[in-house]
Amino acid sequence: MPDQRPRDAACRFLFEAARIHPALFPRPVDVRGLDDRDRRLAEAIVRAALSRWSTLTTLIDHALDRPWPSVDDRVQGALLAGAAQLFFLERVPDHAVVAETVEWAKRNCKRKGAASIVNAVLRRLIEQRGHTVEHAQPDARDQLVLSNGSGWALQSPVFDEDPVLRLSQQTGHDTVMVQRWWTEHGPGTASMLALHGLCAAPIILHGAAADPALVAHDEAGYHILQNGDEPLIDVLARHPEALVQDPATSEAVRRTIGLSPKVILDYCAGRGTKTRQLAAVHPDARIIATDVDQVRFDSLEQLAANHERIDVIEPDEARAMFGEIDLLVLDVPCSNTGVLPRRPEARIRFSPAMLQDLVGLQRQIIADTIPCLAPGAHVLYATCSLETEENQDMPVWLAKWHDWDLIDQVQTLPRGIPGESLTRYRDGGYAALLRAH
Repeated sequence: MPDQRPRDAACRFLFEAARIHPALFPRPVDVRGLDDRDRRLAEAIVRAALSRWSTLTTLIDHALDRPWPSVDDRVQGALLAGAAQLFFLERVPDHAVVAETVEWAKRNCKRKGAASIVNAVLRRLIEQRGHTVEHAQPDARDQLVLSNGSGWALQSPVFDEDPVLRLSQQTGHDTVMVQRWWTEHGPGTASMLALHGLCAAPIILHGAAADPALVAHDEAGYHILQNGDEPLIDVLARHPEALVQDPATSEAVRRTIGLSPKVILDYCAGRGTKTRQLAAVHPDARIIATDVDQVRFDSLEQLAANHERIDVIEPDEARAMFGEIDLLVLDVPCSNTGVLPRRPEARIRFSPAMLQDLVGLQRQIIADTIPCLAPGAHVLYATCSLETEENQDMPVWLAKWHDWDLIDQVQTLPRGIPGESLTRYRDGGYAALLRAH
């Protein structure tokens, strides 16, 4: 039976993450036996560590007497959990962080002296952490930026002199990812994209009316759920037609306005947000949805039970609808680089090899669903990525190998950086409308 303490749950999760790093994918923290307050603390520690992994390892490495990669996985997990609290969680007493993290190391780290290492490093980090600054400078070597735009002044220049590596360390993003942005978009936009990843992404509702629990987004038709005590489910009960949807996400379905499909297949439908949007935009169409992930498929079935024009079928049944689909929607698995505040693990696992694998998967999904298309059918291809290989290069590949025509495309860059109002916040993504022959 696992220890039923929030810091134990966080250390355990991060030890396992350190063991498989950088191949990190979303998975829940084991919070069995914790009350709501302790559950929130455990999850906050883990999220802070995942969001700022390379920031924390840079700080820790500066305080270690040996290279970070040589440190035992369990010690790494303890140090990540402790450092995340010291730098990124408010109102958490330093003494409690050190005491409980060292105690976890004593119980769980088999290597002799592990607890002493954890104790020494955490105390050095407390000494390194200086006073707070109201507006932290992300290009400073001796300041640490927080998600609200404030930060910590550090006692010494911890971050690298090289601007790309320094931006990677400051914001917790993989260096290869930041270098790609730097080369493709220039230093200014690369810095904006990396800083955007530090934001605490708000819950955005599309199509809700005015409500005391909501504040208007800068883009018309969207509202942000205020950080209050009212649960999202209660707000949605008052606005049953509203979607939990970012403005960038809804851009994809907008590409299909003006089409008149009789049958629409949302093949990678996820939990059905775009499926519902498709039903609203095309009220005369039959909407079919599916997903290969069982949890998401179950969510789709629940959605269909309450929507008379949405049918949910198994993926193999969908692929067998030869020549029946007028509009095929492919919101494909991707690198998630447009939604990094919502997918913190994606900033860690990014690599050229991973990107190549994803492009291969995206092309395979297209190939698997081509037989479904009716003559002259349209295909809506979408990602939540910023990477050219997954986005603009795909219509070029489709035109070359399948003779499809590109009708429309849109690339949306994320918006919002620490210190700005969340009413400006927007995810990034890409959508292309194509016509098959």
